[in-house]
Amino acid sequence: MITDQLSEMMIRSGRVGSSELEKALSIQEQSGQVLTDILIEEELASPNDIALTFSELLNIPYLDLGEEFHLKRDEYDMIPESVARRFCLIPLVKEEGVAITLVMKNPLDMDAVDTVRSLTSYEIHKAVSTEDKIKTIIDKCYKEEAYVEAGLQDIMDVETQIQEDAAFETNLGDVDQLLVHANDAPVVRYVNLLLMEAVRDRASDIHFEPGENSCTVRLRIDGTLHVVTPPPKSLYQAVITRIKILSEMDIAERRLPLDGRFKFKFSGRVVDVRVSSMPLVFGEKVVMRILDKQSLLLDLEDIGFEGEKLKRFKEILGMPNGIVLLTGPTGSGKTTTLYSALQVLKSPTRNVQTVEDPVEYLIDGINQMPTRPKIGLSFAECLRHILRQDPDAVMIGEIRDSETAEIAMRASLTGHIVLSTLHTNDATSSFSRLRDIGIPSYLTAATMRLIIAQRLVKTICPNCKTVYQPDAGELEWVKPVYADAPQWTYYHGAGCNQCRNSGLKGRRAIFEFLEVSPNIRELVHEEVDDLTLRRKAIAGGMQTLAENGFQRVKEGNTTISEAINVCMVD
Repeated sequence: MITDQLSEMMIRSGRVGSSELEKALSIQEQSGQVLTDILIEEELASPNDIALTFSELLNIPYLDLGEEFHLKRDEYDMIPESVARRFCLIPLVKEEGVAITLVMKNPLDMDAVDTVRSLTSYEIHKAVSTEDKIKTIIDKCYKEEAYVEAGLQDIMDVETQIQEDAAFETNLGDVDQLLVHANDAPVVRYVNLLLMEAVRDRASDIHFEPGENSCTVRLRIDGTLHVVTPPPKSLYQAVITRIKILSEMDIAERRLPLDGRFKFKFSGRVVDVRVSSMPLVFGEKVVMRILDKQSLLLDLEDIGFEGEKLKRFKEILGMPNGIVLLTGPTGSGKTTTLYSALQVLKSPTRNVQTVEDPVEYLIDGINQMPTRPKIGLSFAECLRHILRQDPDAVMIGEIRDSETAEIAMRASLTGHIVLSTLHTNDATSSFSRLRDIGIPSYLTAATMRLIIAQRLVKTICPNCKTVYQPDAGELEWVKPVYADAPQWTYYHGAGCNQCRNSGLKGRRAIFEFLEVSPNIRELVHEEVDDLTLRRKAIAGGMQTLAENGFQRVKEGNTTISEAINVCMVD
């Protein structure tokens, strides 16, 4: 019996005496408790002794989970917090998609192994550690939000008592005083913790907003703003000054909007932060844009391209000339798709050049040029210079005027593949938008190869995903697009700590994919109206945003309400 072997090994190793073991066995006989728990509770053996004995007996690794140890998000996302706490275990990826290692308090617990196997369908390997160390990792990983929030609140509670006095308020105009307070340990720690929380929660922005007697700090996560612990009003300007120091902005200038940027290192990777300030009635509002390259440089498959769309997009990117346009409102993921396309284009045999305002992410192997309107270096002027350097592919951050658009189109006619963005609501209205800014239809028809209208839908949190039945009102939106919608299985998120109880976590792109066929070219050349062009494109096989959005609903990736929020239902 394994328990007898464990007892023998503990005695043989000297970790427990025979009399102590007899006492523990006597208690076990009466209570029915697990022997190892009794040994620890009665202080007959230490948790470390138990773990080391398990390691020797079962020939499995013993892991000393120190303070620096941290699970990756995709590791602890595999197992719900309730399971991790119930069985006191954490998962480590051993072989991607094949096996995981469970670090366990009790590696003899087969219920724990069977439960995790049913949740993940992975082969299970075991390791052992102590209960307190495993629980510390669980608290850090599954409760990151609460952990960081508690840290922020502790800093602010202590600092409020110290600093909330009239003398500090009267010195806010003194630059030397601002420098002193901005470099105080609590202010520095507050900013650092907030940046840490933002990156861990995949936030795109941090907003600092002053009020008359208080202030607000919010994180934008998956497109939605969430309030987090703010500093007291008395420390607000010190926090803003700290951010301006990091961003190399003028801390004495609070009357004009300012811009800056800085970098910091997090979990072994460098994160860029772009900062802008704006003077308001009660102080400066500051927005910090988190530019995490790891979250941006995705494969096209990760963004949402699949099947024939993915194949055709890559084929068009490989063509020697033509224009590819990404359309959609601000925040629809156009930049992410463009950068992912650049990853496809990047090659030692190609000269790939970008013009951006500003350059958000630096990519090795790509020549990136920022615009500088103040000295006359506009998109159009940048393009003129780029075309003299024999590029194979050009990415233009945005087409805003006729001059930029016309140079881009003439560049495509002379043997360049050009990628850019345009602000329109759908793919087909891009042609009328280009006409509006003064581009001749014959030029658009001759150069355009692909237009992709894009939106981002929030995806259902995998940790709390559950089946539900939508009401008749919701189904009425779907039935005109898919007649078999009442027969689908629908899912939503019940809400948990991993998704801030929203039921949604992460976003995925949906597309309207308009490949410019000869028939479409002819209609563009004839300057037909948007509605006629749209009907012809749909008749030719174009899947609309609504169709693609509800397809994601059918696949169980998102909800009806989320698809309706971002799609135009024709």
